[in-house]
Amino acid sequence: MDAGLLTETQLRSALAEQRKWGGRLGLTLVQMRFVDESSMVHALSRQLAIPTVDLERHSPSPVAMQALRVDIAERYTVFPTAFDPANKLLTVATADPTNVESLQELAFHAGQRIQVVVAAASSIERAIRRHYHGEITSTTATPLAFGMDEPTFELAPPAETDTVLVPARPSVQQAAPAPVPRESELVQRVEELSQQVSSLERMVAQQARSLRAMLELLETRGLVTRDDYLAKVR
Repeated sequence: MDAGLLTETQLRSALAEQRKWGGRLGLTLVQMRFVDESSMVHALSRQLAIPTVDLERHSPSPVAMQALRVDIAERYTVFPTAFDPANKLLTVATADPTNVESLQELAFHAGQRIQVVVAAASSIERAIRRHYHGEITSTTATPLAFGMDEPTFELAPPAETDTVLVPARPSVQQAAPAPVPRESELVQRVEELSQQVSSLERMVAQQARSLRAMLELLETRGLVTRDDYLAKVR
């Protein structure tokens, strides 16, 4: 609100949505399209004096990757960006640097001291899939990516024919050609589809984390083993 990105009315609406469905306020603001992820990241960075990181261009060191297991990174939605073995200091990117309790749990499970930088939640999830799982991810979308090719037309010269007199026929009104979508409309459609894809990615990632946590709980209580689970899903 101090940065002029959010009104009091929007904040109250987001808080009501958060009380209804739970979750982090920042994510709720983004999902309600009151604030985009980039603006949220930079606002947090300025207010908390925490640097940001562009995970789409950042290449993590193998040492940092080895210092944080993938299941812990997915559980807390963080991504390791640097590691100082001498001081046991692990730097991670997070979209919620104010969640001190979660960061303390992360430090306990990772066995390292934690230092944070700020990044968008969607970029963190893409970085996890790209660097831990070897998936190919992309942040940009084009009309071709969604099967929407912009049509082009070439006007052929009129054919030369001899003049022939034919009986008059009733005139038939030709159907008007379908309007060609304007570039701005295509861009808007691509942006809407991109937002839907991002929402689906977040939902799938959340379901994966929930399933993993449930499996760990069942395994801890001796109700199921990991081998039994893997045998069932194959």
